Amino acid sequence: MRKAGLPDGAFRNLYLARHHTETVLNDPRVCGVALTGSEGAGAIVASVAGKALKKATMELGGSDAFIVLDDADLEKAVKWAVFGRHWNAGQVCVSSKRLIVADAIYDRFVELYKKGVAELKAGDPMDPATTLAPLSSQKAADDLRTQVEEACKLGAKAEVIGAPVPEKGAFFQPVLLTNLENNEARLWEFFGPVTQLYRAKDTEDAIRIANDSPYGLGGSVFTQDTKRGVEVARRIYTGMVYINHPTMVKADLPFGGVARSGFGRELIGLGIKEFVNHKLIDVVDIDAPF
Repeated sequence: MRKAGLPDGAFRNLYLARHHTETVLNDPRVCGVALTGSEGAGAIVASVAGKALKKATMELGGSDAFIVLDDADLEKAVKWAVFGRHWNAGQVCVSSKRLIVADAIYDRFVELYKKGVAELKAGDPMDPATTLAPLSSQKAADDLRTQVEEACKLGAKAEVIGAPVPEKGAFFQPVLLTNLENNEARLWEFFGPVTQLYRAKDTEDAIRIANDSPYGLGGSVFTQDTKRGVEVARRIYTGMVYINHPTMVKADLPFGGVARSGFGRELIGLGIKEFVNHKLIDVVDIDAPF
């Protein structure tokens, strides 16, 4: 920050407890708040900011749809699906959490996807060779396991996939969830290596499934016809859609969602202007009123 020209004190880390939130947001020196976190945290912080009349942006949960159309490059789609769901052990708001695959290629896709997940290497997250890291804490792993169990009680089918993971540490064995139609669990965010898998009858059905979510952060459409992909992307209710690539984060692209995924944008011009006051100064030199 200093190298970029900011004066001392312009950027500070404050290590606060939850109950400090209201104190900070009500301080007249604070002009706005940006939160990256859960829906629950977002609702609380946005509420406090609203009462204090402070500008807020919310980057909350996500359950990104990863649509694979019938004309997709199958190997490319599988490669990105494995990565998109499992990078950082699936603990990313824009992980490809819901795989929606066209009926015509569904069986072959699933076969290749399981093979790809089996090739992931679980281990020390600091080791460059590791491609499947542990979760952030043992509690996170335990909570995710409970969530999968609850989904199964509601009728979902869980299939363990991939190579065995270490027993020591907060590792979580990858799971494939199916039978989610008309299942409440389809509306949940699984923050870890749990894949929701859907068979789409056709393109219209894929769009329907993608939009059947309370979240609207990112998404992907895989097809060899990019024009078709863009047309599908326009109909997905979400803040970002990538064609032939999982949702990614780059400084030169705006980032943000809709619905339960929050509001406002981060990065590039849109992100900078979220917290800029657009001030008018008008020098008027006329002799008579309008």
